[in-house]
Formats: sequence, C-alpha cells, structure tokens
Amino acid sequence: MKVTYRWLKDFVDFEESAEEIARLLTEAGLEVEEVIPMVQRFNGVVVGKVLEVNKHPNADKLSVCKVQTDKETFQVICGAPNVRAGQLVPFAMVGATLPNGMKIKKAKIRGVESYGMICSREELGLEQHSDGIWAFDEDYRPGTDVYALLSQEQDWIIDIAVTPNRGDCLSVYGIAREVAALTGRPLKELQPQVKEELAESADQIIKINIHDPDGCPRYAGRVIRNVKIGPSPEWMQKRLMAVGFRPINNIVDITNYVLAEIGHPLHAFDLKFIKGNEINVRPSKEGDVFVTLDDKERKLPENTVMICDAERPVAIGGIMGGQNSEVSEQTTDILLESAYFKPERIAMSSKRLGLSTDASQHFERGADPENVIRAINYAAALMERLADGAVAKGIVDVYPAPVKEKRIPLNVEKINRVLGTDFSEQTIREKLESIRLTIENNEVIVPTFRHDLSIVEDLAEEVARLVNYSNLPARQYTTTFYEMPLSEQENRLQFLRSEMLALGLQEIFTQSMVRQAEAQLFNERPIAIKNPVSDDMAFMRPSLFAGMLKAVSHNLNRNNKNLRFFEIGRIFTAFDGKNLPEQPYALAVVITGSRHVPAWNVPEQAVDFYDIKGYLEAFLNKLFLDNYQIILYDKTGYMEKDQTVAVKINDDLIAICGKLSADVCEKFEIEKDVYGFELNVDLLQKYLVFDRQFKPIPRFPYSERDVAFLLDEEILAADVVEFVQKNGGSLLKSVEIFDVYQGKNIPEGKRSIALRLRYQSNERTLSDKEVDQYFQQIINKTIKHFSASLRK
Repeated sequence: MKVTYRWLKDFVDFEESAEEIARLLTEAGLEVEEVIPMVQRFNGVVVGKVLEVNKHPNADKLSVCKVQTDKETFQVICGAPNVRAGQLVPFAMVGATLPNGMKIKKAKIRGVESYGMICSREELGLEQHSDGIWAFDEDYRPGTDVYALLSQEQDWIIDIAVTPNRGDCLSVYGIAREVAALTGRPLKELQPQVKEELAESADQIIKINIHDPDGCPRYAGRVIRNVKIGPSPEWMQKRLMAVGFRPINNIVDITNYVLAEIGHPLHAFDLKFIKGNEINVRPSKEGDVFVTLDDKERKLPENTVMICDAERPVAIGGIMGGQNSEVSEQTTDILLESAYFKPERIAMSSKRLGLSTDASQHFERGADPENVIRAINYAAALMERLADGAVAKGIVDVYPAPVKEKRIPLNVEKINRVLGTDFSEQTIREKLESIRLTIENNEVIVPTFRHDLSIVEDLAEEVARLVNYSNLPARQYTTTFYEMPLSEQENRLQFLRSEMLALGLQEIFTQSMVRQAEAQLFNERPIAIKNPVSDDMAFMRPSLFAGMLKAVSHNLNRNNKNLRFFEIGRIFTAFDGKNLPEQPYALAVVITGSRHVPAWNVPEQAVDFYDIKGYLEAFLNKLFLDNYQIILYDKTGYMEKDQTVAVKINDDLIAICGKLSADVCEKFEIEKDVYGFELNVDLLQKYLVFDRQFKPIPRFPYSERDVAFLLDEEILAADVVEFVQKNGGSLLKSVEIFDVYQGKNIPEGKRSIALRLRYQSNERTLSDKEVDQYFQQIINKTIKHFSASLRK
C-alpha cells in the first residue's frame, strides 16, 4: 500500500517528517518498507526554450532542435514525437547527471552533433514510463534549475506492508486515521458535497434489484449525464502514479482516485449500454461465460456475484467490469456503481477465476459498507468538477439488511491482565477513541470499517500498539512451561514404542496419504480425499504397510539392505460417507535382508517367516500377554497364504504376521523377500494389564520331561500345546515345542511334534516319581485326544 506524505497532510495537520511518520506507523504495526522521495537527486538540468525544430537530414524519426537557456543556445538531437517550437522543457546540458546515474556528454548522432538532451518525466525519475518529452505548463524562466523548482514541492512515497486483517488501512484516509491517532492531532472529516443540477432523479433513470443479498448486501448507483471524456488534471495524475495507478481518462482516474483516497472500489458504466436501464445483482450459474475489460472470455465459477442489466451480465461484482459496458471516448452518460460485497464470496471467485484486481483485493480484506455513499458522492462531485457532468438528483441505494456494528465489553481489568499493565480506564478509553471507536455504557462500539476487532483481546492489542509496544512493562524473567502431561493413550503408545526400540527395531514415520493403487493393495475400497494435494496423496492409508514398503524400497535402492523398521500410527478403514472414518492406531514391523550382521565367521542367512514370528512373540511376551493364540490365517490378499498367521485373543483378531506377497512387493519395486506384522493397537489395549505385582523366583528347583508325539499333519501344533497346558495339572508351569519333523522314518501324512514340559512347585521339591506320574497322565490324555502315538 502506497501513500504520499503530502496527501496524508490533506487530512492531518502534522509536523513530523516522512521518516518520523514511517517510524510511528512501523511501531504501531503498520510496517513501512520504504520511504522514497518523489524527486530523485539530479543536477545540470535547466529550463530550456525550444526555438526551432527541424527534420534530421539523415533520420526520419529524429529532429534537430535549437534550445535556448538564459545564457546561450544549443543544438540538440531529439527523438520525441511531441517536441514543438516554443515549448519550455527540462534540458540536460553536457555534464549533467540524471537520477539513474546517466551522464550527459557531447555526441554525434547520424552525423549531426548534439549538445545535451531534452528530458521526459521518466528520465527525471518522476514516472515509470513516458511517451515523449516533458513540456512544462508553467511559464518558467529559461535557465532556471529544474531540480530546485521540483524540490519546492518535494513529496515522499511511503510504502506500507498492510497485513491481511487491516483492510481499513488500504487507503490514504485509512493511514491518515492511524497517523492522527499516533500524533494526537485531529482527523479532518471527508464529507463531499455534490451539486445535483439535473432535473430528473436517479430513481427515474435506473432501477436496482439485489437477487443475491448474501454476496452483495448493499448496492448504490448515481447517474451523471453529459460528461466530457478527456485527460484528468496533472495533480490527479501525479498522485495516481505515485501510488501505482496508470492514468487513463478523467472518469476512470476519478474512480481510481477515490479508491486510493478512501479505500472503496467504484465502477463506472456507460449508461447507454445498460439494457432496460436496470441493474440486477445475481449469482452466476454453472457454464456462464463473460468477457471482461481485459478482452478475455472467462468461464465463471458457479455462485459468482454478477452485475447484470435487463438482458445480460455487465460486470463481475467486486472484481472487474465488462467490455460490453466500458467507458470510452464516446461516452456521455455515466452510471456510477458503489457497492459492498461479502469478502468470502469475492475471495472465492477471484481465486477460482485466477483474476486479482485492486477492487477484489479491497473487498477480500473487508470494505466498509458505510463507505458506499461517501465514495459515490465523492466521485460524483469530482465528475461534476473535472468532467463537466450534470449529476442527477438522489442515489438509488438498495440495502435490505444493514450491517450492524459489533459491540465488545470494555473490560479494563482483562486488558491490563493481557498486557501486564495497570493502565487507567481513562487511558484505555482515550487510546480506543483515538482510532474512531465509540464507547457507550461500558461497551466499545466497533465501526464497520474495523472487521478485525471482535473480542476483548483485540482491544488489548489496539491499546498496546497505540501506547507503543516499547512502552509496555517487561519482566526480566518469565517462566514458561512447555511440557504438557501425556494422555493415557499417549503414555501407552510411548510404552509400546519403547518396547519396540528395546527389540533393536528402528522407528520410521511415513505419510498417511498414499496413491490409489497403493491403498487398494490393502483394502479394495480405500477412503478417497476430496481435494488431494496430488495423485501421490489422494487416498488415506488402510495399512501402515503402504508407507513402510515405500521406505523399504527407498532404502534398498540406496544399498541399505538389512532393514528392521517399525511404525506406530493411525490407519483409516471403514467410512460410511457421513461420520468420521474409523481410524484406529496400528503398530507394524517390516524386516528384510540378513538375519545376522555379515562377518567372516558367520555365514549369511536371509531372514524368514520364523524371524518375524519371533519378533511378534517377543513383543507380546514383553507385554506379559499369556492368553493369546497364534493361528494359521489365509484371508489377506497381501501376504503369502502358506506363510501367514494371526494372533487372536478371545474373539478379537489383533495381529497378522507373515511374508508380504511377491505381487505386493513388485508394486513397490522390491525384489527381496519382506516379512512383517501389523497389530491393532486399539484392540490390544483392551488386554494390556499395567497393574502388575512382583512375584519372587521360586525357591525350589524345576523338573523337565521331553516327549515326541506322532500326529496327523493336519493337527495344529498350537492346539496340542493348548491341550497339554489345560490338562497338565497345577504343577505344569510351561510347555514349549523344541522340534517339528517330517521325513525319513515318519509315516506319510504324519509329523512329529516334540514338547518340553516343565514342572515346579512353589512349596516343595518335587520327586521324580511325582513328576513322572503327572507326565504319564498328560501323555495318555494327549494320545487319546488326538489319536496320536509316541515317536520311538
């Protein structure tokens, strides 16, 4: 946002320099990025009078001029098309230095000598682009120093980085309001007076209907007839160029000038192109197209606020006008629009159209609905004065639901508590009233131009910046506690994480969003994201394996071959389209590579199914789970069916463990065998017992007995172990398998399962006879139950 120093002084009579004003604004939260003098330093440029203009003998587009100063006459070659005899011009003599550092030297151009240069405003650093030389309107004396002349009216451009919440500061008047508060000087009110000389009234000429009050709560129109289109005066052009607007003609320049000065966008229509002399504000429909002022046909997003006449759209509300109603040199009658559009609607349409304008930027940040009439009156008064227009009586102002001012309780105690101050109520009132806030009945009435104020903390911030942050008291030591106590679930996840690390596994973190093809490997109907960042992140992961296999592939491609990864995170499963999807916590492990670290005395062995099963059992044992079952499982589509087991506790399936299928690995460009298990943490937590009690090591020795049964190969080893544990008696402490064998000397269809049984008493030493008795009993029961025999 750019303003000029002298323009600010139109509204506030302050004495501070431009640099001091910049410092005050910056300390108040409006950061000034740069203060630029409008007249850049140069020397050797004087007023010259053009005596003659003759055609260059060797160039069609060059002229040979005679320029007179107060002392002598110089021959100068000039390429500008607008140079004329009798003009007073800025003449850079030989030896002059221009603002861009260019030094003027004697030159020979196409065989003709030139002793200086006739300058344009661009060459003197006064504007971005000039179409020709600068011919002075004033009657200056030849030889007068041009820099000295211009310095008499030196001005400064103050470039301010206005934050998005301060739409009220996107104008000269808005910044002046801040300057008045910061300097303690009064703000001059802007109350334009309009001469309504036309006999007919505006409501007899134009009709306005709002069919989209949500997008356009207020729309006003004025009619100005018999305008004369031409250039705007030099003072207006200078100010517009200083703040970044390019002068076009007096009508367009007036709307831009009002926007720059009081911050409210306007639009001027050529009245003769408004069909039916009627304006209808309505939302666009799907498939609507419109040609804007920049001669581009735009497909309109649905629900864009459109300004239409009786037959067609004539402007995109709050963004840009249409080519079918623009002001041209032939325009005589103007329909002047001043409206208030909802910020949300303008921001949405501007983004979807890819069209950002000065108007849209103001409306997006929140224009003032109460500025509508002030802006339209100001522009009408300027058109009457600068374009000889005749203003029709009255304004057509449609405002069905006026925007109400917000009210915030004046809580002095809370403001002081937030700021750590002890300001009196009188001080706080003075600061708030200095920025045009009204206080009634201990409530702060927030004017409609301050969209950013809604709670007491906002008022505290206003007080702080107006007092100046550097004047607030500071504590030498402030204790801040950053650590937050972990929730019960976080504690349990941390416990599981520490047990995984104790097993020598490395934790990784992967994205919860994956490709569709990757998600469908683990769930045929994965959950899609409505507005994905990219195709790589279009679906929520149904399994941790989706991201972990990417990590495995990434590491293998970089020659990191022996991997032991685990991850704890949410997965996303069932979704009914209405409620939040089920997203339980899961814990997964993947391993690949060698079983041992390669060494000269250790043969290299690849990990297999029993390694991942060992990790799973070791982990479950660390959790003191003793009531789980490991069963064969062949219902997953992403693991090898003959190398997959599941863990059950009661009726809950809490984990799946095995070898990832070759097809799945191929999708991730993995050629090595990968083994893994995934565990449902939410189900597991039902069975975790954290209230454990210490049990001393038994004082008495144990006795072990080994037995090998021949059984049908269909019988599960787990079933045999479970049966022995349940029927082995109270002295049986543990049962473990130490050998499974099929082959030589074993009948076909049979296999040998060897068990080691441990007996122990907490009260006495068991005799061999007693142990043998229990041992023989369980052998007999097992043989009978499974139709087994003893292996000899």
